[in-house]
Amino acid sequence: MHAALDLELAGEHMQLMADRALYWPARGRLLIADLHLGKGDIMRAAGIAVPSGGTGHDLARLDALLRSTGARELWVLGDFLHGRRHARFETQWRRLLAAHPGCSAGVVAGNHDRALVPDAAGVVHLPEDVHDGPFRFRHHPLPAAGGEGGPGAGHVLCGHVHPVAALPGLPGRWPALVLEPGQTILPAFSAFTGGRLLDDRQAWIACAHGEFAGHRDAPWRRAPP
Repeated sequence: MHAALDLELAGEHMQLMADRALYWPARGRLLIADLHLGKGDIMRAAGIAVPSGGTGHDLARLDALLRSTGARELWVLGDFLHGRRHARFETQWRRLLAAHPGCSAGVVAGNHDRALVPDAAGVVHLPEDVHDGPFRFRHHPLPAAGGEGGPGAGHVLCGHVHPVAALPGLPGRWPALVLEPGQTILPAFSAFTGGRLLDDRQAWIACAHGEFAGHRDAPWRRAPP
C-alpha cells in the first residue's frame, strides 16, 4: 500500500499519496496532473540527450497507485501528453488500462494536449472546469480561487505549474501539493519535469523519499508504512 496522508478539502476526506497523486475515496477517483507522456522521446528527437525509460517508469508508478487504492476512476488534470502522439507510449498506456478493467480514465486537456485523440487513448475527454461535488477540476489554476457563491463556486483542483519545494537538509527540489484558500494545486506526476519553486508565503506539502514535509499549515508528517 502506498503511503498516504489524510486531508480535508472542501469538507471532503482526501488522501495525498506519497507518489504525487490525490485520491478521493468517496468517488473512488485517483487524481494526477501533468503526466507528460512521451516527453523524453520528444526531447531526444530534438537532439537533447536525456535518459530513456521515463514513460515506462511513470506508468509503473501509476499502475502501483491504481492497485493500492483500488480506484474506479483515474482523472488526469491536464498535460496527459507532452506533444505528438507516438505508437510506443500509446501502446504502453493502453496496456496499463487493460490491466485495470474496472477503472475508467478521463482527461482534462491541458496546453500540451493538442494531439490528444481520446478514443485512440481510451479516455473520456473532460472539459476544462468540471464540477463534481464541492470541487472544480481544471488544468490551469485560477488567479484567485473559486470564491464563495456565484457561477465560479467550488474548490479548484488543478495542475499545470509543477510546484516544487526546497527542504532543509535534503538536496534538490521536491514535488509539492500547494494549499490555497479555495484551490489545491497538484504536483506534476511525471518524474521528468521541472518546476516552480514555492516560497515561504505559501502552504504546501512536499513528497520526498516516501515522507511528507510541510510548510506553514502543513507540518512535517512521516508517511505510515
